[in-house]
Amino acid sequence: MYPQREVFPNSPLALVAAEIRFTDAPRLRQQETLDGIAVALEHLLPIQVQHQQALNVQVVVPGQQPQVQFVSGRTMKNVASTSAMTLFPDRLAFETTDYTDFGSFREAVLACTSALVESRVTPAIQRIGLRYLDEIRVPSAPTIDAREWGEWIDNRLVDQLRLGPSDAPIVRAEGFISYDLTNRRGLNFRFAALQSGAVVVSSDLIRRPFSQELPLFVLDFDGYEDFTMQAATLLDVNVVARTLDAVHGPAGATFQNVITDKARDLFRERSRR
Repeated sequence: MYPQREVFPNSPLALVAAEIRFTDAPRLRQQETLDGIAVALEHLLPIQVQHQQALNVQVVVPGQQPQVQFVSGRTMKNVASTSAMTLFPDRLAFETTDYTDFGSFREAVLACTSALVESRVTPAIQRIGLRYLDEIRVPSAPTIDAREWGEWIDNRLVDQLRLGPSDAPIVRAEGFISYDLTNRRGLNFRFAALQSGAVVVSSDLIRRPFSQELPLFVLDFDGYEDFTMQAATLLDVNVVARTLDAVHGPAGATFQNVITDKARDLFRERSRR
């Protein structure tokens, strides 16, 4: 638990993703294994898709084409197409655009992990990551100068934008901070102020409607644990749960430090989507 933890009815979350990278697992190339995993998860993700998946989670510059990476994999989705698991021989990714709370998300990720383990897919873990992508759009967002985000974003983050010429509006701002959480864990925090556009472009998931014409402030939190510099740790549900629990807190606490009380009030409004 971290200070000011709160579930917002009008959360700015665009995407929440968990990724487990591991050494090559030949069983994930076998149709029988993949079918067994699909059967185990049909109560959660009943829709099966096997194709090239196009996913972009980079900040998009208005007027330019997104840089989309194509990778082959098998995707299993829920009926609403708001949550999906994609399997590759070297990783598992679970994503949702309809995040409600950490407990429910954690339960879904562990169910996916359990389906692999029960199918005797137990490669060595290389990295476990938990990523939160927020797109903050507000009714009175600054339309010219990113320095004006101070009403919604903590001034400790916005004030650094005042270092340049005061008579020149900032039309785009980006930053990156990497925190060492010890025990081979870390938190990468990226932020950006954009005039318009979107951060997440996915061909598989339906996201909440929004206006791409509004300015937005992007918050990108990637908590992770690295398993490559130690003796092999085989895929295990308890290990995944332990890592998700460990990195969730620092990501959530950082988010709470970044937003202002005015932003919190906006995110608490149930009628606005």
